[in-house]
Amino acid sequence: MYENVNELKTVDSMPGSINELISTNNRLKRPPSLSESFAWTPENIARANRIPLISLSDKVDIDDICPVVVVVEPSIKYWKYEKAIVEVFIKLLLHIVLISIFETLFYFLYVSSLENNGIETTVNTFINDAVTNCMNLSPLDIQVIDDFLDPYINATQVIATGNNAGIQRMIYNELISRRAWAYVGGLMGLFMALTVYIRCRRIKINWWYIIFENTSMVVLLALYELMFFNTIIYSYEPISTDEISRDAIRKFQGSCGILK
Repeated sequence: MYENVNELKTVDSMPGSINELISTNNRLKRPPSLSESFAWTPENIARANRIPLISLSDKVDIDDICPVVVVVEPSIKYWKYEKAIVEVFIKLLLHIVLISIFETLFYFLYVSSLENNGIETTVNTFINDAVTNCMNLSPLDIQVIDDFLDPYINATQVIATGNNAGIQRMIYNELISRRAWAYVGGLMGLFMALTVYIRCRRIKINWWYIIFENTSMVVLLALYELMFFNTIIYSYEPISTDEISRDAIRKFQGSCGILK
């Protein structure tokens, strides 16, 4: 420390001046020169390199210039077991929707045609035997049979009634098909409503796993249904033509007293 440091302030004619002169040992020293010659001295260059142009306190944060708008989403409070219950219901609904689509297609495109063919085969077998026998009849025999059956059977009326019944059956089956697809649509509506609920409540669901699990299960079930139907149900022997003939004879015997 300098001894006998005298601070020389400005004269009274210059009040408020910031210039201060330091005197050491009664020797005046002026402040360091800020001229260009002093600024380029090695000492001053080294000192300038050590001092940052902007101090840490003067640094400007980019967020102060361009503030980032952070959108805070409102938190959702879930009810107890809500996620577990929703996940179970979405699995069940997806499974039922896939099953309903498969069952509707399977029945109306496959089972119904096989049922019709099976009934027609059984009836035609019974009719074909009678047709085969009547092919050997003479014209006189045919005339006798016609004269006998005309009072009891009106062929034109029977054919017209059969055609009308076929049309009514097709219309009725079409209504049944629409009803089945309405069931499918209702189930799909419930599934979509639950999906919207999940999206609105922001419930995390592993969709890929659920879709893969239920699709695989329905595909395996469809393969089993086809195998079971073709090897078991389709191979099942319904009532035979001989049994139908027996029942017809018994009714004629019991009701009319003929063919005894």
